Amino acid sequence: FNFNFIKDFWEVVKVDFLAFINEFHENGKLVKGSNSSCIVLIPKIESPQRVEDYRPISLIGCMFKVVAKFLANRLKAMIGNVISDCQLAFVQGRSIFDGVVVANEIIEESKCLPFKVDFEKAYDSINWEFFQYVMEKMGFPLKWRKWIDECVSTAIIFVLLNGSPSGEFGVGKRLRQGDPLAPFLFLIVAKGLNALMCKVVKCHVFNGYSFEHQSVSVSHLQYADDTLIIGGASSHNVWVIKSIL
Repeated sequence: FNFNFIKDFWEVVKVDFLAFINEFHENGKLVKGSNSSCIVLIPKIESPQRVEDYRPISLIGCMFKVVAKFLANRLKAMIGNVISDCQLAFVQGRSIFDGVVVANEIIEESKCLPFKVDFEKAYDSINWEFFQYVMEKMGFPLKWRKWIDECVSTAIIFVLLNGSPSGEFGVGKRLRQGDPLAPFLFLIVAKGLNALMCKVVKCHVFNGYSFEHQSVSVSHLQYADDTLIIGGASSHNVWVIKSIL
């Protein structure tokens, strides 16, 4: 069912719909089939020739999307309290343009070492054990971790082939483009790299960039799955970056 159907026939479906939501909230379980989605390929470039030239987007069913939106809204309201100020994407009150301004000013006015890290196929490369570890260290209760695990691990997808759906198959514990939860979950994963950078700066192992006549120092800026590491132009800093990555 789509959202228009649910709105138009709310009086008919509301009891079952609310039972579905309550079942997930109380027991952390999704009804079988509610977390299936259709993969649509969106071209990245004007004339795509290879599989890599397409971005797979998941068209997720509205039943699961309501659950995911509930969780995403809760994360959105508090994520800024647990995510570093260096992360500028998907956090209320922050803008990626602030990072662009800071980066341009540093690079234009100083001799520094800018190093850009871009995670290829970021949503597909997440180590789920590491993700659960980071969530636990950030203080997420067990119930929350079970909710997230259920949302990710039960995902089933199919592909439209010449207008006909293929057989369904699982995606493992990967994030899906189009899932309302995905951006916020990746911020939690990216916090691991942020923690490492903060640690080496605090221990004076890595030298970030310090603005003249100010006590402010910048070692890295994050934009979701993109990270810009900024430090003094030295071979030692290069070695530290290589060791972290």
